[in-house]
Amino acid sequence: MVTAPASPTIGKYRIEGILGEGAMGLVYRGYDADLARHVAVKTMRKDRLGENGQEILARFRREAEAGIRLSHKHVVTIYDFGEDDVLAYMAMEFIDGQSLKELNATRAPWPLLEALELANQLLEALDFFHERGVVHRDIKPANIMIDGRGTLTVTDFGIARTQSSELTQVGTILGTPSYMSPEQITGQPVDGRSDLFSVGIVLYEMLTGEKPFRGEMITIAHNIVTQPHPDPSTLKSGLPPVIDALFRRALAKFPDERFSNGAAFREALQEMLVAILADEQAPAATVAPATPSDVPREAPPKAPLPATETPAQMRSDAGASAGNRKTFTRCPKCATRFDPPRPWNAVCSGCGSALFEAAEAKRTTAAPVKGSGRPPSKGGLPWLGIGLAITAIALLVILFKLLR
Repeated sequence: MVTAPASPTIGKYRIEGILGEGAMGLVYRGYDADLARHVAVKTMRKDRLGENGQEILARFRREAEAGIRLSHKHVVTIYDFGEDDVLAYMAMEFIDGQSLKELNATRAPWPLLEALELANQLLEALDFFHERGVVHRDIKPANIMIDGRGTLTVTDFGIARTQSSELTQVGTILGTPSYMSPEQITGQPVDGRSDLFSVGIVLYEMLTGEKPFRGEMITIAHNIVTQPHPDPSTLKSGLPPVIDALFRRALAKFPDERFSNGAAFREALQEMLVAILADEQAPAATVAPATPSDVPREAPPKAPLPATETPAQMRSDAGASAGNRKTFTRCPKCATRFDPPRPWNAVCSGCGSALFEAAEAKRTTAAPVKGSGRPPSKGGLPWLGIGLAITAIALLVILFKLLR
């Protein structure tokens, strides 16, 4: 265990407590009285660096330099760097939150939308790195902080490599094995696509609660380089198969087969989400397309009507005019039944009529004559016919009496 310094200050920062412990020193909660803000102070004890001390110290300085020039909403801000005979330290943005590693212990598997949103923020940060020639090389849940508002911040540039760096060149293996790319494990040159492989593992773990490559360190390394990962849908029920295809590309063994950059990865996440939501909202059966945006959701099919239904019942069951935008369970014109109901702008498969036009025509025909109180008759004037019939009968009776 690394002990806290006897002094209550490190550089100009007043130490208020310990936030965590790293491999070479402690991370403290500090206070910058000059700017009235809390900071995180990451330290490195020089007497604990061993025979590779100069290289480790150079890497620590490079981490501070990389952080100081990388200013982004999803990247931790490095404020200051300093050292004395005992310690090297850097002061950085204090993030009031938890690491993704801590959150995974209680949250994983995460809800799909939350996991994709955090992955989107992580990829945005990595695009910012890569556009500036920086490869992080240690993307893992412990180096990802999330505050109470759900904002993600990438931390720890300890093994980050810039294009001009002479440290950690080909043949040097640095990183956390469970989240390393195949080219990192085999000591090959790395670029931003290596970080994207690590993002794939981080997202896989968030969605399934498990890492795609498991076992002892040597087994993990072997599997990352040579073995396929299990499809995530086989580990967690409810994950759609379209997710499996995404991870086959994200965790491809060869960099050229992966996403070319964070933007391409983010676009694939968006397309996948759209496909999933469209599949969830698609109706079980579609009879006719309803293009207007104001068409309501179709009503459930009605039970079959009794055989003794009257014409009035049939008209009531037929639907309504186009103005009401209702569905139809039978055609107003030919009484063809629909199951499931059809929207107001569909065409009847029986007579070929547009349903709203048939309903409008039926409503107009059935409308009562104004002021009469009864519907019009197709026969014209019924009382004239009745009167003529009575007159004819009376003449026949008179003629019969005369002939007798």
